[in-house]
Amino acid sequence: MGNKRTIHFSLNPKLLAILMLLGFGVTFQSCNKSSPDDLNPFVDSEKFANPEEYSSFVDSTYVLFWTSLQHNQPNMPISVMGLGFYSAWGNWGMRNIAPYPNGVALNNDANYTYAEMISGPWNGLYEVIGRMNDLLSIIDTNQDAVISVIGSEGSDEIRANAKALQGISLGYLSLLYDQAYIVDENSEAANSTLSSYKDVNDKAIEKLSEAAQLFENSNLTMTGWNGLVYDGDNAADLLRAFIAKFEVLQARNPMEAQNVDWARVLQNTEEEIIDLSPTGDGGDQWWHRMLIQGQDQNWARTPQKIIKMMNPNKADSEVPYPYPEGVYHLPEIVDPEDSRITSDFTYFSVINPGRIVFSSASNYRYGRYEGYKNTLLEPMDFLTSEEIDLLRAEALIRTRGNKAEAADIINNTSVTRGGLQPLTGGESDEEMLKAISYERIVEFTYHGSCNIWFYRRMITPLGNTDRLNVYYLEPNTARHMPVPGFELNFQNLPVYTFGGDQPEQ
Repeated sequence: MGNKRTIHFSLNPKLLAILMLLGFGVTFQSCNKSSPDDLNPFVDSEKFANPEEYSSFVDSTYVLFWTSLQHNQPNMPISVMGLGFYSAWGNWGMRNIAPYPNGVALNNDANYTYAEMISGPWNGLYEVIGRMNDLLSIIDTNQDAVISVIGSEGSDEIRANAKALQGISLGYLSLLYDQAYIVDENSEAANSTLSSYKDVNDKAIEKLSEAAQLFENSNLTMTGWNGLVYDGDNAADLLRAFIAKFEVLQARNPMEAQNVDWARVLQNTEEEIIDLSPTGDGGDQWWHRMLIQGQDQNWARTPQKIIKMMNPNKADSEVPYPYPEGVYHLPEIVDPEDSRITSDFTYFSVINPGRIVFSSASNYRYGRYEGYKNTLLEPMDFLTSEEIDLLRAEALIRTRGNKAEAADIINNTSVTRGGLQPLTGGESDEEMLKAISYERIVEFTYHGSCNIWFYRRMITPLGNTDRLNVYYLEPNTARHMPVPGFELNFQNLPVYTFGGDQPEQ
């Protein structure tokens, strides 16, 4: 991209002699870092001086991907907006974005106090892409010399991981924003234009497919997830799981969900994955804000919408929705319909009236991952086999496949963890799809960034006015984020946004 740069090596004498012998003249293309919208930010050339260090550089970029999504932004405020949990604290813009009493517009002013809600993941994910673009450009330009140092298998492993990082970053850009830039190692910055989220999603799937093909039937490994090791086919299966998730969650409403390539989802969910659950490092880099403050009773409570969803047959006198005006607490639910109310949630008799809007928050807070909250050292679920299996279950239903198999998948969590009545496959498609949405909200809200928003929006009709539907987003809730205001200002484009009195999507 942009101006060519020449890297000057500082290597140990033995390695330098090898490179000089092979004529290792390295050049790569990178944008001048002159503005905040750099798509391929300049990476210190020292990082590329020694091919033996490429692997650790790639692993450090997996950390950057994680911090771009799972720390604070966008997960905390967007999960409040998506009604995964409720918090009236101002941190990270949570109070400002709470969708009560109606959806609010995302603030896309570049000078907004919490502008990082929108700009943070944009900058972080493009830094991931930029790092990998530069690294791939070096390998492509100097392939023989790189191979002479780390071998062809080592070169392929770096390439596979770099393409994987390109793919998952583009994938999340496609889920989060209405449009974004499609850039890779072959892009020219001057020619970059914004593309629709669907086109960005397609490019993400293309990159992930390329990476999966490199991993498949190989000895290549993926080691960037803080202690997890995915060998060959296991890495390929994980990347195909991401493909399935991106394919499905690009849908912003039920009509778009119908147009998902469900046959491709089936194809990419055939193999069980090893759960992507990196272990916390005590709060250094591998940590998860939603599993800390999001499980703290002084910070967050479960929306009453979820508590009602999990107890649909109980009288409003016991489990009302919305929470009654002027009431500070409700009694603990006796004999909850879903046993996860007991195992995954903790009841508190009083809701702090200074911090809670009563129509939204319940007397319960989430606590399934209490062990992590207390130590910051336990695994943090990001993408699990149960989540991918439910994608497969939905694909089976929508392609008129084996509904008994789909029922078994749903029952895996609904019966074994929730104690609910098992499905047989004889239920209507609508009933089974509703059961899938239920499991996603209960099981995966605290996993991957913004899961609750993604899964609610795909089932919420455009123009929804039904505030009492416990599965839907609140009326006038944004379906995606706009391109950040700072980027629009730099490109001399009008600043726009979504939600509230602005369009939903």
